[in-house]
Amino acid sequence: MAMASTSPQGSTQQLTELLAAVAELPDPSTVIRRAVEHVAEALDSEIAALVADGQVVHSLGFPAGAWPVAALGEAAGGGHTVLEVEGVGPCAVGTADCEAISGARLVVGRGSADPFTQEERALLRGMAQVLSLALQARRLLDEERTSRAASDAHAADNAQLLASLQERQTLLERLSRIQRSINSRKPLNDVLDAIVVGAAELLGEDIAGLRLLDPQDPAYMCMTAWLGVPDHLAAATARQPVGQGIGGRAIVENSLVHTSSYYSVDQPLPGFAADGIQSAMAAPVRQGTHAVGSLVVATRRPNRIYSASEQEALTAFAEHVSLALNDAQSVEALHRAVAEATHQSRHDSLTGLPNRVLLLERLGAAGDRSRQNDAAPFTLLFIDVDNFKVVNDSLGHLVGDCLLTAVAKRVAGSLRTEDTVARLGGDEFAVLVEQASAAEGLRAAERVLRALRAPFHVAGQTVHVGASIGVVTSCGAPAQAEELLRDADVAMYRAKAEGKSRYVVFEPAMRDRLQARSQLETELRRAVRDEQFTVHYQPVVDAAAGTVVSTEALVRWEHPGRGLVPPAEFVPLAEDTGLIVAIGAQVLRAACHQTAAWRGSPGLADLSVSVNLSPRQLQEPGLLADVRDALLSSGLPAGALILEITENLLVRDVDAAKSRLDELKALGVRLAVDDFGTGYSSLSYLSRLPVDILKVDKAFVADIADGSPAGKLAGAVIALAASLELATVAEGVETAEQVQALLAHGCTHLQGFLFSRAVPPAVLPGTAAALHDRLEMAASALAGVPSARTPDVRLAVPSRRSSRVLPGTFVS
Repeated sequence: MAMASTSPQGSTQQLTELLAAVAELPDPSTVIRRAVEHVAEALDSEIAALVADGQVVHSLGFPAGAWPVAALGEAAGGGHTVLEVEGVGPCAVGTADCEAISGARLVVGRGSADPFTQEERALLRGMAQVLSLALQARRLLDEERTSRAASDAHAADNAQLLASLQERQTLLERLSRIQRSINSRKPLNDVLDAIVVGAAELLGEDIAGLRLLDPQDPAYMCMTAWLGVPDHLAAATARQPVGQGIGGRAIVENSLVHTSSYYSVDQPLPGFAADGIQSAMAAPVRQGTHAVGSLVVATRRPNRIYSASEQEALTAFAEHVSLALNDAQSVEALHRAVAEATHQSRHDSLTGLPNRVLLLERLGAAGDRSRQNDAAPFTLLFIDVDNFKVVNDSLGHLVGDCLLTAVAKRVAGSLRTEDTVARLGGDEFAVLVEQASAAEGLRAAERVLRALRAPFHVAGQTVHVGASIGVVTSCGAPAQAEELLRDADVAMYRAKAEGKSRYVVFEPAMRDRLQARSQLETELRRAVRDEQFTVHYQPVVDAAAGTVVSTEALVRWEHPGRGLVPPAEFVPLAEDTGLIVAIGAQVLRAACHQTAAWRGSPGLADLSVSVNLSPRQLQEPGLLADVRDALLSSGLPAGALILEITENLLVRDVDAAKSRLDELKALGVRLAVDDFGTGYSSLSYLSRLPVDILKVDKAFVADIADGSPAGKLAGAVIALAASLELATVAEGVETAEQVQALLAHGCTHLQGFLFSRAVPPAVLPGTAAALHDRLEMAASALAGVPSARTPDVRLAVPSRRSSRVLPGTFVS
C-alpha cells in the first residue's frame, strides 16, 4: 500500500476529496462505506470501521464474518491503542467521534506498533467531521422527501427541514472553499479571514473573531482576525490574558463554550458587555490535543440560543483554523529546512566556507562577467596545505580538523571581504579573487603564503605547515569553471613538485604533462594487474673473502609497447597512487623465490637478498602477511631476507617505525637502513631501532679516497656502525681506489658499478662466478701474491650509463 500524505497540504487535499466523494451519494450506507474506504486509504491503514454503541456499522480489512466486535468496541471507547488483527498482526489504533450517529466513532488501524502522528489524528478528526456533515445532510434530505408526502399541516416543519438542509449544504460548500484555499497555498491571513467571515455569515452573527496564543508568552492570547468588532474594542483587547471572555474559557477548558447572557460571564473581555453583546459561542483551535486559540462568534440580539448543528458548524470552522495553522507551520518549517539544506549543500560543514558547488557557481558567474566586460579579470588560487597528512596521522583527526578551521580563518583574513574562500575537501582550499589583475592575484597568493607560514597553536599542540598554490588568471577567456579549477590544480601540483611553500602560475604545457601522467597511471594499473614487472639483481660482494654474498632486488617495468620503462618514470607515480604496495608485494615474492632457487647453485649457498620497502608499504597493515607468505611459499630462510628502509622514513616517526620494525624482526628477517647519512642521522634512533645493517650512501663513498670532508664522513659512518655492532654496505662503488679506502676503514661489503650493474635473473649466476674470479685475483694482488691467471689485477669499471637513483625505491 502506498504511504499516505499526512502533510497539512495533503490533509486538506484528502478532506476536499472526501467531501466531493460523499456529497452526492444516494443513501447513508453508501456514504459510510465510501467514507470508511477513503479514510483507510488516506491514513495508510489495513483496517477501518465505524462503530456505534458497541456495534460495527461498517468495516474494512477484516476476514468475512470475523469482525472482532468486542475489541473494536473497546478501541472505539479508548480501551485499546493496539489491536491484534488476524492475518495482519498488531495494529496501532486511531479513533475520532462521528457526531451524526449517536455514540459513533471512526476506528482505523495499521500494521505497526508505532502510534498515529499528531497530523494523522487531526486528519482523522477532520474526516469524521466531513462524514458527520454528509450524513446529517443526507438525513435532512431524506426527511424532506418523506415530508412531501405528508399533509399540508406539516408545511411549516417542511420549511424548517428545507432551511436546515440548505444551511447544511452552505456549510459544506464554505468548508470546501476554505480547504481549497489552504490547499492552494493562499496567504495564511487571507485563509483565517475567510474562516472568520464564513463562520459569521453562516451562523448569522454580526461579530466574529479568532484569538491565538502569543508564541512569545503563551499566558496571553492575541486577536488575529475579526469581523464586526469596533476599532476601539479591537485595540483595547488586541492582547489579553488567557481565560478572559468566552474565547479565553474555550482555550482553558479545551472545549466548546456558549452563553446567552454574556454580561454574566466571569472575566468578560473589557468593553464587550457594555457594547451590548448578548450571546456568544467559542470553539477551541487545537494543535494535536492542545488548545492554542479559539474561534468566537457573538451577537447583540437578545435570547440567542445556539443549536447543536450551529455548535457543530463552529467546531468545523475551528478545525479548519487548526488545519490552516498546521499547514502554515509546516510550510515555514519546510522553507527553513530547504534553506538549511541549500546552505549545507553549498557550504563546508567543518569550516562554514563555501564548498566546491558554490565556488563553481561564483566562478562561472565571474567568467560570464569577464566575457561581457574585458576589464573584469579574475584570479583563481588552488591551495593545498603542505604536510597536513603528517599532522593528521601523528596528532589525530581532532587536531587535524582544528588545524583546517584555523587555516580557513587565516586564509580568509589575508584577503578582501569580496573575495571567495572555499574549502574543496580534505586539505584543499580555493580562492576566487574578482576584479583583480594578474599582478593583484599573485599578491593575494603571496599574502596567503605569508599567513600560513607562522606556527599554528591548535588543541594544545604547535604545528607548522605551509601551502602550495596553483594560480590561474582569466580575462575574457572561454574556459569553463571546471576547466579553470583543473588548471589551477595542475599548477598547484607543480608547486609541490618544486619544493612546496610557493605558488606556480599555470601554463598550458602543464596540462599536457598531466594528461601524460594520467595515461601513465592507467597503463601502470594495467601493469600491476597483468604483472608486467620483472626484477633485476645487483650483487653485493665481500671484497675480503672474494665472494658474492647478497643481491639487491630492483624492479623493472617491461611495458608491452614501450619496452623497459625507467623506474624514475613510474616509481614516484606508484608511490602517489598507492600502487607501490602491490608492486612491492610482487617484487618481494619474486625475490624470495629466485634467491631460494639460487641458493642451490654452486657458490651461492649462503646468498641473501635485499628488498626495499617504500613508505607506503611500511604503513600497510598487510605487510607482515606479505613477508610471511613470501618466505613460506619460497622456502627461503628468514635470515636470508634483508628489508631496506630509507633513513628519512625512519626519523619521521621513530615510535611508529620501531613498532613496525619490531614486528618484522620477530619474523627472523634482517633490517637495513638505506642511504644512511643523507637524512637526520641520530645515534638515539639507531640505538632504539632493531636494525642490523647500515648502507653508506654513494654520495659519501664517491669521495672516500681523496680525504675530503664527505670522505671522512663515510669513515665516520663505518666507525659508528662498528661501535654499534652493525654491519655496513658501501653503495655506489666505482673505482679501485674507493675499494682500498673502504677496506682500510673496515668495510668489506661493497656494491656498485665497479662490480656489476643490476642484471636479469638468468645472468646473475655467471656474473657472480666472474666476480669471484676477479675478486680473488684482486685480493691476491693487494696482498702481494702473484696471480697465475692474469698479470692485470685491476677491476674493470663498466660504463657509467645508469638510471637516476631514487631513495626508498627499487632502482639503482
